[in-house]
Amino acid sequence: MPKFFKRKKEKEPANSSKPQQSAQDRQRGISRFLGLVVAVLLLVVIAVMILSQLFDTPILQAPRQMVARIITPVQRAFAGGTDFVVEYLRMLKLRSNWEYEYNLLRDRVDELTDQAMLANSLQQQLQAYADLNDEVLRNPSLNGIKANIIGRDTSNYSYVITLDVGSNHGVSDNMAVVVPGSLVGVTFDTLPDSTKVRGIIDSDCYVEALIESNRDPGTVSGTLAIDGEAFCRMYYLTYTTLPRPGDMVVTSGMNTGLPKGIPIGRVRESTRGMQDSKQYIVLEPITDFDHIEYVIVYRYTRASSPADKIIPAEPTFVPLPSIRPVPTLIGQAPPSPDPDASATPEVSMTPEISPTPTLSPAPDQTRTPAPQDEDGVYNAPVIIDATPTVEPSAEPITPSPSPTLGPGSLTVEED
Repeated sequence: MPKFFKRKKEKEPANSSKPQQSAQDRQRGISRFLGLVVAVLLLVVIAVMILSQLFDTPILQAPRQMVARIITPVQRAFAGGTDFVVEYLRMLKLRSNWEYEYNLLRDRVDELTDQAMLANSLQQQLQAYADLNDEVLRNPSLNGIKANIIGRDTSNYSYVITLDVGSNHGVSDNMAVVVPGSLVGVTFDTLPDSTKVRGIIDSDCYVEALIESNRDPGTVSGTLAIDGEAFCRMYYLTYTTLPRPGDMVVTSGMNTGLPKGIPIGRVRESTRGMQDSKQYIVLEPITDFDHIEYVIVYRYTRASSPADKIIPAEPTFVPLPSIRPVPTLIGQAPPSPDPDASATPEVSMTPEISPTPTLSPAPDQTRTPAPQDEDGVYNAPVIIDATPTVEPSAEPITPSPSPTLGPGSLTVEED
């Protein structure tokens, strides 16, 4: 039994594969027949098309038209698909070219932007050097030297910068440091190759100054305003001083080695106190302390020339010889004069006064001060006022009386 079933099971797959092979052969035969029919039809169509081109007969025109009607839609569909594929491929190529050109243009724009920024920076640097050169040439007697800022130490009430020049370059303490047209500070702690500068907005900096309009002197020191900006105060003013907002304050050149006439700032407001020591005015510095890169150190020192020295007159008094005292005792006769001694000349109580010779300067030593380069005086740059000039009106203007301010009418404020 097991062998029989095994043989039967082995024969079943062979019997079941026969219908499958017959179906596959039938399908192959049908596909071959259809392929043969299509090939015959194509050959017939090709033959008819060739014959219609060779022989112009009405019999061949009808098949030709029928074939054209059948082939034309297919040809149009094929041409449309071909055009779509070609257009798509062309757009892909154009898009790739556009992206490539766009990337090139973007790189070029970035390069030109960097060049423009560099050119702007170099232009600003060149303008700064030109301003420094003009400042030095405008004040040759002050012996200025250009310097770069290499350090900065600032806080609310202090402003100290470090320069790259020192005693090896002729710089010493208490020298003026300026930018074109305004004072920055005073040098201190000078080393061989560097020096520090205490700015005028520093609370420990004291500069002798005066108001340019009324020539009132005072001392300028740094302070911090209510709004957080760094300003200056001018102390030790007279009680009747009443500066106007906008008046220029310059260095006075007194008690310091700073040249005279360097602009410091403009008057912003004034304050009055109970005591003279509490009177001060608030100054707005001209220097932009937040954007300083290059400065000028004026190596000016006060030294009197030989022509300025006063030559004292030669002494004409001749001292007389003194008489040797002789001791005498009470009751003793006065000493007799020595016959060998020479007579003592009489002393005249009225001394002879010889006229003092007047020193006249030589023609080659006469100094004529130049208004453009006076020794020790700062020549400020010319500032052109751009405010329009008011045209005079035809009607006369009656002046209004201005109030007279005195010490009693001043407002008292606490410091």
